[in-house]
Amino acid sequence: MARGVLPLFLFFDENDKSCTMEADIIVISASATETARLLLNSKTPEFPNGIGNNNDWVGRNLQGHSYTGASGLFDFEIMDVTTGPNTTMGIMDYNHHNEGIIGGGLLANEFFMGPFSFSGHRPPDAPWWGKEHKKFQRENYTRIGRLFGPIQEMPLFDARVTVAENVKDYWGVPVAAFSGGHHPLDYKHCEFLSHKAEEILKAAGSYKTWRYGGGEGDQGGGQHQAGTCRMRNDPGTSVTDQYGRIHDLENLYIADGSIHVTNGGLNPVLTIMALAFRIGEHIVNKWTKA
Repeated sequence: MARGVLPLFLFFDENDKSCTMEADIIVISASATETARLLLNSKTPEFPNGIGNNNDWVGRNLQGHSYTGASGLFDFEIMDVTTGPNTTMGIMDYNHHNEGIIGGGLLANEFFMGPFSFSGHRPPDAPWWGKEHKKFQRENYTRIGRLFGPIQEMPLFDARVTVAENVKDYWGVPVAAFSGGHHPLDYKHCEFLSHKAEEILKAAGSYKTWRYGGGEGDQGGGQHQAGTCRMRNDPGTSVTDQYGRIHDLENLYIADGSIHVTNGGLNPVLTIMALAFRIGEHIVNKWTKA
């Protein structure tokens, strides 16, 4: 069955009582940050660094999505405030095969901004408070177009999830902590995509545009985390095999964004769902025939 250890599921019930449950198969699906945190907190004499972490790969290669793009001011109304919050346009031309760019990303007209959010969305030289700020708000609320989107980040070994031993949750378990920065290419890729967004807005009639960068600074918990339990058949350089099974155990699997090798240039939800179906099918085929 398991290689030396039968997976146990430790949890707290509605009365905060610690409970332990044995299982033939356990599937961890807690997100790239919380799955890594769970494994890093699973230290035992057999797994002194945490389950799956014999080679120090759990929590490594943390990726999210750097968002980048541009905004443009038009001299006519371009937004119907009655249409609701949904994105209505997406451009996929820059997601693949860009010269000098690894991967790529999408551009979309993003989500409808409420007045409060819009109050912080200004050209760099626009007033940010006072009477002129309110005047800009009234006159331009429906005249600013935005093209934004995620772009593929490059995996970086030192961008990671760890656990903060000095900060614990309600149950006394160390919380997740982020560290590390971005690959140097991430900034270059954001520059590329934001320039494309600006070109499109100008071609559409915007008389004033400004760009938003990305791909710099520290890693954070903003959105679309992936990569912290890398999937690969070589146990020395990964956490799980191609079917999401943790190398150290026969019956412990991961099915979430943590097993992504790279996060790509799109929201990862469909990839996560596809991997979950694939892993589920493998588990059914393997364990019903065992």
